[in-house]
Amino acid sequence: MIASRFAVVCALLFGAAFVGAAPASAAGTDGACPEGGGVTVVVDFGDLGPQPVIRCAPGTPANGIAALQDAGIEVAGSQKYGLAVACRIAGQPGPDVESCAGMPSATAYWSYWHASAGGTWTSSQEGAQTAKPVAGGFEGWAFARPKTADDLPSPPKVAPVRQAATAAPAPAEPGSSFPWGLVIGAVVIVVVGGAAIVVARRRRAQ
Repeated sequence: MIASRFAVVCALLFGAAFVGAAPASAAGTDGACPEGGGVTVVVDFGDLGPQPVIRCAPGTPANGIAALQDAGIEVAGSQKYGLAVACRIAGQPGPDVESCAGMPSATAYWSYWHASAGGTWTSSQEGAQTAKPVAGGFEGWAFARPKTADDLPSPPKVAPVRQAATAAPAPAEPGSSFPWGLVIGAVVIVVVGGAAIVVARRRRAQ
């Protein structure tokens, strides 16, 4: 009985080890999309601090918000209007700048832009939840801090041209993601558990 239960536990441990080894698939890829490979999303954080982000959303996303999400860029709406208003992109701005309770401030908000590859940025005339990205085009977001509500925002400082990512992660070495720690731990449990079974049988035999 003890041996059978121990075998079940060992099987579960080994199964968990290999399930944990499955790589998580991330949406989008770093850098501009290759020609015909999707919609390129550019996020210019302005004076918020982070460097601009350039990522590729594969295919043709349903709208501007979907393009951000498909590119693997987190976007949060306001509490009142949801994703009809892009309040935070990649966690910016923080709560110290914008509470995201309703409409963002007229002097601190995300402006939304479109461009063809190699073209110029044009301010969107539609909200991001209804605007349809152009296949192979560019979607741009720039954090604006106009001095007054009447001042027009500036487009992203990153030109809408196809370019590689500036900080793509180095590819992993083959086999480097194998969960050796989990496997070794499971082996240790098997050895210790086996020794415990032997001791228990000897005690019964005495």
